[in-house]
Amino acid sequence: MRKYIIGVDVGGTSVKFGKFDLEGILLDKWSIRTDRSDKGEHILPAIVASIKETVDLKEIKGIGIGVPGPVKDNVVVHCVNLNWGRRDLVQELHLLLQDKDIIIRAGNDANVAAAGEMYKGAARGYRTVVMYTLGTGIGGGIVLNGELMEGVNGAGAELGHTIVDFRHNFPCNCGKKGCLETVASATGIISLAKENLIRSKAKSPLRRYESFSAKKVIDYAKEGDFISLKTIDEAMKYLALAIANVSLTLDPEIILIGGGVSHAGQFLIDLIEKYFYQMTDPFIKQANIQIASLGNDAGIYGCAYLIQ
Repeated sequence: MRKYIIGVDVGGTSVKFGKFDLEGILLDKWSIRTDRSDKGEHILPAIVASIKETVDLKEIKGIGIGVPGPVKDNVVVHCVNLNWGRRDLVQELHLLLQDKDIIIRAGNDANVAAAGEMYKGAARGYRTVVMYTLGTGIGGGIVLNGELMEGVNGAGAELGHTIVDFRHNFPCNCGKKGCLETVASATGIISLAKENLIRSKAKSPLRRYESFSAKKVIDYAKEGDFISLKTIDEAMKYLALAIANVSLTLDPEIILIGGGVSHAGQFLIDLIEKYFYQMTDPFIKQANIQIASLGNDAGIYGCAYLIQ
C-alpha cells in the first residue's frame, strides 16, 4: 500500500527531506549535504539513495521536489545554484527510482514554500497567497486559487528581481542593478547600512565592527540607533513598494514575509505597513501582511502539497 509522501527541498548547501502521511502530517525529517560537483550530477542520485535508506519505495505515493530556480511543467529551466541546466525531473527520477507508479512533481523552491504555508502554515485557509522570503537573497512565491504560478517561462514570482531601486548601484547576482534583493535582503540591509555609515557622521554602535550581520543592524534599530533604524526603515520601504505593486496587480488574500530576516517579527511588519498603505491608497485600505510560520520546513510541506 502506498501511504507516504516525500517532500524534498533542494538548496545550494543542503537537501531537506520530509516524510508525510497522506493527510499531510509530518512523520519524519532529515537532511543531506548538496553535492554540486560535476555540474550537479550527483544530486538526484544522492536524493534517491537517501529516500531508499529511509522509506520502502513501494510505500511511497509521490515525491515532490523544490529547486532554487525556474521550473515549468516539472522541468527545471536552469538552476545556477545547483550548476544545472535544463532537466526533466520526472523522467530522471523515474529512471533512478525504477518505479513509474510514484508520482513526481517539481516546483520553484520559493513558490513551493508559499504553497507549504498555505497548506499547513500561516496562510492555511487561504487560496491566493504571496510570499517573500528574505534571506541572503529574496525568494518569491505566488499561489493563485490554490495553484502555483509558474508563468510561461517558469519565471513567475521572481519577486526578488523586481526593480525598485534607482538610487543605489548595488549589483545583484542576476547581473542587474536595482533589484529588490539588493536593498531588502540580509545582504541588501548590510549594503544600505555601510552606505549610511559613510554618508552620515552620526554615532552608531555599528562603527565598532569591521563587518556585521543584518541581524545586528535590526537589533540596534530596535534599540533606537539612528543609522540602524534609518537602514531598516529604508529597506522595508523598498519591500513595501514591491508588495504594493504586487497587491495592486493581484490583490491577494494574504502576504507572508519569511526567511531569516523575518525573525524580526512585528517590528518589520509595522515598518512595511507604514509605507504600504501610502502606496496603495485609495484602492487598498486593509491588507493581511503576516510573518510566515513554518520556517525552514515550509519547503518540504509545499513539496508534499504538490503531490496532494
